[in-house]
Amino acid sequence: MRTPKSDLRARHHELDESYKAAEAQQGRAIVERPSIVDYRVPTLRAAGEAVATTIDEELSGAPAGTYAKDRPLPGITSWINKRNGFRIVDLEYTADPVKRTPEWLERNQKGIPRREFEREYGRRWTVYEGKPVYQTFSEALHTFTGKITIADRIRLVSGWDAGPTDVNLAWSLALVNVRKLTVQFVDEYFVDDGDVDDFLQTVQTKFQLDWARFSTTGIHIADQSVFTETNIEKKSFGTMLRRHGFYPIAGEISFAKRRSGVERLLETYDAFKVHERCKLIIEALSGGYVYGKLAGGVGGQYKETPLKNEFSHIANTVEYICSRLNVAAMHIPFEGRPLPRMRII
Repeated sequence: MRTPKSDLRARHHELDESYKAAEAQQGRAIVERPSIVDYRVPTLRAAGEAVATTIDEELSGAPAGTYAKDRPLPGITSWINKRNGFRIVDLEYTADPVKRTPEWLERNQKGIPRREFEREYGRRWTVYEGKPVYQTFSEALHTFTGKITIADRIRLVSGWDAGPTDVNLAWSLALVNVRKLTVQFVDEYFVDDGDVDDFLQTVQTKFQLDWARFSTTGIHIADQSVFTETNIEKKSFGTMLRRHGFYPIAGEISFAKRRSGVERLLETYDAFKVHERCKLIIEALSGGYVYGKLAGGVGGQYKETPLKNEFSHIANTVEYICSRLNVAAMHIPFEGRPLPRMRII
């Protein structure tokens, strides 16, 4: 037999009042949201410590899209699933006061790879088969949100991954500070089994609409195979790039040097950042870009080069940019300006 909804509401309001009383005793401010009924259900914790899980219900006629993530307490994030109306409560290890101290964090991080620590204690549940190439990448340290600020002495650098017979096409865009040699990835595009012309037209449109107002030119670093011509059409991806106004520079061919370029930036404070809009880059560096296990290997034996998958192509564009930052610092005469008129005698 189902409990009438009116009785549930009455019970929720009763719990809500009891929690508000507990908040008032602790001197906490009560913030009312006009379009949402906020039901707080107390949970069992240590004596004298009031902690609650919130269950929100949208009122009839309330404007859509009024829900947002909130953090009622350290280590607790809650939000509404708009499809079914359920309240989601995400608990992190910092919800336990004992685990908030630097001593606890230092003690438990020893001897554990960052990805293993994030999976055990953090919020990363996705597990990929293989060994991540960049284990020092952390979303908390290496990503940023909000508006993108372009300061002086910033150069647009694009990374391209393609080839004469490759149908997986990837492009990423970074803002490189030529003084500090730091990099911020702000845009990306990837197609699987895509058409080259459509791919380049899409990137050209993104570049012209979103980024050309900051710089009419840019540096384009590409996989060296883009200069290889196809056997049938006798043209290369590099030729197609030039037809669309992109003039490529050959990227680093050595994987070891490309990886060391990325690792150096990851280990330097505030030198490597990825904007939240670049979801594929974040996913690739978080574990999608991996070394595959050896077929006959035992335990932790992996291949020396990463697997070719949906993440490897966008990760290669990141490597091309990071391993060629010295090119971004070079002086380009008349960059972004028309050439002077010369009289021929």
